[in-house]
Amino acid sequence: MATFVQTNVGLYWGGYSLASTFNAIALSTAAAAVDDTVYGDTTVSHAAGLSTVSLEGEGYWSPTEDAALFSGISINASDTVVTVTPYNQSAGSRAIFSNLAVSEYSPVSGTVGDMAGFKLSGESRGDKAVSGEILVAAGSDRTSSSTSAVNASIGAVSATQKIYSALHVISASGTIDVTVKSAALVGFGSPTTRITHTQFGAIGAELKSASGAITDAFWRVDFTISGGGSFDFIVSLAVK
Repeated sequence: MATFVQTNVGLYWGGYSLASTFNAIALSTAAAAVDDTVYGDTTVSHAAGLSTVSLEGEGYWSPTEDAALFSGISINASDTVVTVTPYNQSAGSRAIFSNLAVSEYSPVSGTVGDMAGFKLSGESRGDKAVSGEILVAAGSDRTSSSTSAVNASIGAVSATQKIYSALHVISASGTIDVTVKSAALVGFGSPTTRITHTQFGAIGAELKSASGAITDAFWRVDFTISGGGSFDFIVSLAVK
């Protein structure tokens, strides 16, 4: 069985890539065990109940991310799209994403002489975590319109499933339009647009989905950059 050392874990929180400031992270998904034991059972029985998603992390304080994380703890704050890439941040690597709300943020931790540290916790409010793949990797500024490589491993979407797309724009100049398309053949001769993200002209993030059934098994992300713009962003897809 292959194993790996954590050296390139990615954490995208809204419009921010936090990998360079985090040094510990834990993403957990769970379902409550609800007792459904009845007469005639010889052991305690449980049914899978409500599911939860939570994230905990810590790292070194940075003023850039501090403003976003601090504002996320306020009352009625909006949920944030969060993507974790467990072992690599390149296209084709695994990505786990969901909508989370900041449940706890400690902007100052440590003692005299230590690096200034912080701790962060996030909880889902009605959203499950989905596991898929990166189609467009972050880490470089793109200045022209293009497409991702065709993905052949995500597969078709059944009538009870959805295709999910998580977009994080982490640097922005101009405008960018991102669409998710599918096709029946790997050559992508007659693609169909399945998801159209909101146009972005600033950093931010968005999680969108489309319901099945979709029999197409091949997927691609198209993006159009306008206004002489430059963008660094990441897009991940998943079927669940």
